[in-house]
Amino acid sequence: MSALYTFVTRNPKLVLFVIFSITIYMAMQMGSLRWETDARVYMPKGHPAIQYDEKIEHIFGVKDAFIIGIKNDEKSIYNTETLAKIARITRQVSELPGVIANRTLDVASLATATAFVGTDTAMGAERLMLNVPETQADVEALKTKVQQHADLFVGNLVSADGTAAIIRAKLKEGADNRYQTYWQIKAILAKEMGESSEGQWGDWGGEWGDASNWQSADNQWTKEEQAQWHAEDSEPEVVDDWHQSSADQTAEGEEVAEVEDNGDTFFLAGRPVIEVTSGLHALEDLKVMIPMLLSVMAAALFLIFKTGRGIIIPLGVMAGAIIWTMGSMALLNVPMYTISTMLPVILVAIGIGDSVHLMSNYYNKVFEDPYRPASDVVRDAISELGAPLITTSITTAIGFLALLFADMPPFKVFGLFTVLGIFFSWLFTVTFAAAMLSLMQPRVAGYLAKRRSMRVHTEQDRLTRVLVGTGAALLANRKPALIVLASVLVLAAVGASKLYVNSSWLSDFKEGTEVRVATDILNERLDGSIFLNVVVEADDVGGLKSISLLRKIDALQEYAETLPYVGDSLSVVDFLKSMNKTLHAEDEQYNVLPATTAEISELLYLYSVSGQPELLDEVVDFDYQRANITISIKTDQTKYLRTIIDDLKVFVDTTFKNEKVDVNMAGSANNSYIWAELLIDSQSIAIVFSKVGIFLIAALMFRSWMAGLATVIPVALTTLIVAAAAGWMNIALDVSTALAAGVAIGVGVDYAVHYIFRYTREFNQCGNHEEAVSATLRTVGRTIVFNAVVVSAGFSVLFLSQFPPHVKLGAFVVAYMVISCIVALFILPLVYRRRVAV
Repeated sequence: MSALYTFVTRNPKLVLFVIFSITIYMAMQMGSLRWETDARVYMPKGHPAIQYDEKIEHIFGVKDAFIIGIKNDEKSIYNTETLAKIARITRQVSELPGVIANRTLDVASLATATAFVGTDTAMGAERLMLNVPETQADVEALKTKVQQHADLFVGNLVSADGTAAIIRAKLKEGADNRYQTYWQIKAILAKEMGESSEGQWGDWGGEWGDASNWQSADNQWTKEEQAQWHAEDSEPEVVDDWHQSSADQTAEGEEVAEVEDNGDTFFLAGRPVIEVTSGLHALEDLKVMIPMLLSVMAAALFLIFKTGRGIIIPLGVMAGAIIWTMGSMALLNVPMYTISTMLPVILVAIGIGDSVHLMSNYYNKVFEDPYRPASDVVRDAISELGAPLITTSITTAIGFLALLFADMPPFKVFGLFTVLGIFFSWLFTVTFAAAMLSLMQPRVAGYLAKRRSMRVHTEQDRLTRVLVGTGAALLANRKPALIVLASVLVLAAVGASKLYVNSSWLSDFKEGTEVRVATDILNERLDGSIFLNVVVEADDVGGLKSISLLRKIDALQEYAETLPYVGDSLSVVDFLKSMNKTLHAEDEQYNVLPATTAEISELLYLYSVSGQPELLDEVVDFDYQRANITISIKTDQTKYLRTIIDDLKVFVDTTFKNEKVDVNMAGSANNSYIWAELLIDSQSIAIVFSKVGIFLIAALMFRSWMAGLATVIPVALTTLIVAAAAGWMNIALDVSTALAAGVAIGVGVDYAVHYIFRYTREFNQCGNHEEAVSATLRTVGRTIVFNAVVVSAGFSVLFLSQFPPHVKLGAFVVAYMVISCIVALFILPLVYRRRVAV
């Protein structure tokens, strides 16, 4: 590396020209960065759960939907104005290009819902709202229909108390469709309230534009294409009839603004809304955190160095590494995930660490001889730090490279590009920073004058006195100190054993956030916001007509509805009960399954000629071989989902053991459950791998197995202590806590590496452990403290994030940095010492 250092210091202008040229090119590429917020990308491609989920989606047409809620606490939704709004919004949403509207049940609401009607010998089906009710008598008639078929509609489309109803729209795949539809629906709702789509609904100025921009040339959705889409994909006899029945209420809602306030309020929920909101918040985070991060770093650097170059050069290293890393993502067409918003923070923490060490050593060299040529001073400073910088970069990279063991693709991407960013940080430090310093005249003013007056590296400095004094006191009382340490580790082991896994997509948002408020309303008034699909697959065609099997499905539903947080369930059994009741003049005592398989077959035959054969598409397949039971759940916390799914599996194994069927799980609830399991397994492997990798690299660099072990001790103890604190404080292990451990290992290991490098040098000079420790604390100890303070300040910027998990990650990393620093400076001298060669 000495040749590189010599070239940089002798040709600083050429080096800077090349760096600036590449940086400008990379910055230009960043404009093509794209976001991906689909929750399913967090599952590995080809995972059996995802493959089965896609299979069930294809068979039954079930998928996470965009939920539009309307709430009226004053009049309930059973009034002419509110019902007219539901019809208008349903129609307008079904016409959006990103919405699937091939069948009436694709955009489900009271306006499209269909109920069975008939006599004891015939059965048909008709919509609940053939026309929008115009009188109170019409409203009461609708309400009666809903109550007659409560198992199908109450809790599913309308609340039991009638104060809330929903419109559930299925979306086409793709981020563009999610964002496009989100803003278009917000515009529709704003018009219903007689307001502009701006203001209350926010103003999105990002890549996807706002609702008014989606008919622009950039969107590609022309009127001709929309017409073609409707012609190809919709079924006029199913969809257009109810379009026409509500069309005379208003022309595209043009007269809605004149309607008086009816007490209606709207809310948006569902997994697509969560995904869109995540993307919007991620962009807001970047807008706020990057400027704040640079400001905090500048302030910290000023407090440490009190010179312009001490601020500008480290900031340049950080900015360059971030631009090159993000530009590389754009060039490789790698999407940005929510987790990617933390990448700049981590690169700043790493870049600042290398810069602080270089600048500190540079100023020390200038202090020793301020009249030497700048290039010589810089070359000596960087050559002396060459091995530690390379070692820390490698060990830090190993910490993040371990994320490649994660089964979640976004984690792999995050780990890979963090490693790339680490390389760029090192490269900028040894090229950009060195070249800049080589062009500057070494100065003794300001910071250095103060250091000289304080007798640099002596106990006259307060921080140095604290470091050296504490280290000496611990060494003088080594046995009592080790006993205390052992006691702390025992308590830590007990605390760590209390850790438990729990994650939640909804917890990504602060209390009071629109999507959280909406989901709370949905969970409180309707059946739930997350869904579990239990799929029963019979060996034989027609197997689902067996009364024995149907009764067991009924029993499964009854059991599921007794479990905590389960709102309701829906299956072919509910439709069969409704049919049976319809054939018996809506007598409630017939709201049960028929007694025999023959009666089931008769019901299904009458249904098949009812004119609405698609009504059962989401609950049973055409051959009656597969049945889908949809269980609505009122929480997405994985600790509760785990209990629900495990209990259901036990029930299924017991109840269906004599049936010739396979029973499997699918849906967003199941995916969240599996994802939590993958998170823990992969992160556990990653943490072990990173520590083993760091040990091997350090042992190779120091040419000592003991030194390699000593390098791992601080991060191992820190991980245990923080895990113990989380266990004692009942803090769950989730994405943020698991990721924080990886970040801490990657960044925190630097302290041990720098300590051991300096301690080894000092010991080789004096041959005495106590003196070597004291000299190490006087020199590199100060820099380690500075680094820990600056890195902690950088990660504290995450406290401003709109994502609570990111706030938690910031707090955990700050704790990791502080404890890693303390362990490296005060615990490491107690357990690691070199021996004089004989």
